[in-house]
Amino acid sequence: MLRRTIRSGFGAMVVLIGAAAVSAAGESAVSLDLVRDGKPAATIVLAREATRSARLAAAELQYHLRKITGAALVIVDEGQRVEGNRVLVGESQATASLGVQAAQFAPQEYLIRFGPGTLVLIGRDKPDHGKFDYADAGTFPSLFDEQGTCYAVYDFLERHCQVRWYLPTELGLVCPATASLRVSGSELRRSPAMKYRYVHIGYQIPLDLCGDTVRGAKPTPVLPWREQILFAMRHRLGGTPLAVNHSLYGYYDRFWKEAGAKPGPAFEQFHPEFFAQGYQGKPPQMCYTNPGLVRQVVQDARDYFDGKGAKPGAVAMGDFFAVVPMDNSAYCKCPRCVARVGEKKPATRGKGEFSNDRASNYLFAFVNEVAREVKRSHPQKRIATIAYSSYAYPPTDVKLESNIWVKLCLHARNVYVPALQENDMAILRAWVAESKERPKLLWLYYCFPSLNAVSGQFRCFPGFFAHAIVRQMRVYHEAGIYGISYEPSYLAYERRSPLLDQLEYYVTWKLADDPSRDGNALIDEFFDRYYGSAAAPMKAFYERIEQTYGDPACYPPGFHTHQTEEVAWKYLGTSSRMAELGRLMEQARAAAKTRAEKDRVALFDKGIWQYMRAGRNAYLQRTGSPGR
Repeated sequence: MLRRTIRSGFGAMVVLIGAAAVSAAGESAVSLDLVRDGKPAATIVLAREATRSARLAAAELQYHLRKITGAALVIVDEGQRVEGNRVLVGESQATASLGVQAAQFAPQEYLIRFGPGTLVLIGRDKPDHGKFDYADAGTFPSLFDEQGTCYAVYDFLERHCQVRWYLPTELGLVCPATASLRVSGSELRRSPAMKYRYVHIGYQIPLDLCGDTVRGAKPTPVLPWREQILFAMRHRLGGTPLAVNHSLYGYYDRFWKEAGAKPGPAFEQFHPEFFAQGYQGKPPQMCYTNPGLVRQVVQDARDYFDGKGAKPGAVAMGDFFAVVPMDNSAYCKCPRCVARVGEKKPATRGKGEFSNDRASNYLFAFVNEVAREVKRSHPQKRIATIAYSSYAYPPTDVKLESNIWVKLCLHARNVYVPALQENDMAILRAWVAESKERPKLLWLYYCFPSLNAVSGQFRCFPGFFAHAIVRQMRVYHEAGIYGISYEPSYLAYERRSPLLDQLEYYVTWKLADDPSRDGNALIDEFFDRYYGSAAAPMKAFYERIEQTYGDPACYPPGFHTHQTEEVAWKYLGTSSRMAELGRLMEQARAAAKTRAEKDRVALFDKGIWQYMRAGRNAYLQRTGSPGR
């Protein structure tokens, strides 16, 4: 096994290199023909009772090999006739005869093995043998199901067949075209480096892949869900089943009632003492020092872990039950709470920043009480929480229980505010120091600046920052981060933008999977493979926006917050920069040669460049400004 030791301000960490686990040094590679002169030279073989993961993996392998060669390899169940070389997908009697069984694999682990006449693609799968239909996404494995065999096929397609997925349609699929396909290798056994990987996919992708941050006459239609979920699966999103977010909003329906109002169907019993004191009407928070509230949250967690389901408003998945307060800082004003988090108790870390420690001792004491009691009855289960806003730093007067997992909320995309980035790194270092053993996750805000544009109904200057991600991911791996999720660039009507995040999405998930990859080389490869003849002007366009967006000098003096329409089009998208970008766009249109290159440039033109032009024109018309 090849290893590399990385040293940084977070200490030393051992990461697996490339293949993560490789066959013994000196083992010679085996070559196998899959397609020869446009005709199949191999057969894909499944167990008679294959898992859904294996059946999806086989269908995906067949589909992509046909895109490369034009030939359709036959998929057969064990015992049926095999023509040519065997491609064993998933566990079967054939893999068992080779000494490979699914039970040997750790969670998310998979194997690619080349042998005489046989290619093995197998991993740890959920033992789900239900109906599968490649045309019906409803029959696919769920994102957080074990699907190691799918991982094996996707890794094989990338490493050995040079397949890339840059957008969730065939336009985003990049692969070679050849009548013959011979692959070679020895053995690769690995799992993704980060064990939890997720994008907030509840916001769906527009059918035209463009959408808008400004509401139009009617909502934008969405891309078929099959296209969306396959794009996520091909990048190995999923992993450890885990969900964490604000988790107590359901308590209003269960335990609060307005004076004179009839309780809803979820109402259980009126418990005003559970809620923040000192407010008129509906309280904005809970009373986190109330013993009854602690007992209720503990009971809810126990009920969930006992298989009774999650209560309305709760956030739970797998072995994790979330305990997270409401999304505001209007805390309870009862004497107990005021003693811990009163207005006269300022932050000591992160002063002046959105992310600070003003409420860390107060709120983590509450989470800790819940975790301690749950640990007594369910020692193998976990309480998930977030480090956010006024409780971003770890507590100083509470030793957190070992069953607490913490997700840190970081402003990854706000690279133009050095003080904000420095505070985020201070938060990360503080949590590493709090416990090296405690698994830590990250909630990354990729949603800015588009979220502000949606809220303010304007069009933003794109927040491209792929090269910054390369540096950030290195730091996250060095800090031992278990996994990450990010909020994507949002659009109007609860859509998300694949174009505002296109390169960012790709680089993030490649580096989450394998920290030994050269992130800057991934960026260069993207432009070369995706845009082909138009790569040079398209790369120059992207990097010009990236440099402008990330440079503090391009913003108003002392600017320390999120993008506004004025910042977007008075300071960032100036007339001189827009003229330069317009020339690069013209060069890209002229340089594109193939149908795919022309279509990809045209999509970027529509979804990014015309969006930018519309944003600047709207600003100039609204303000009557001649521009800069």
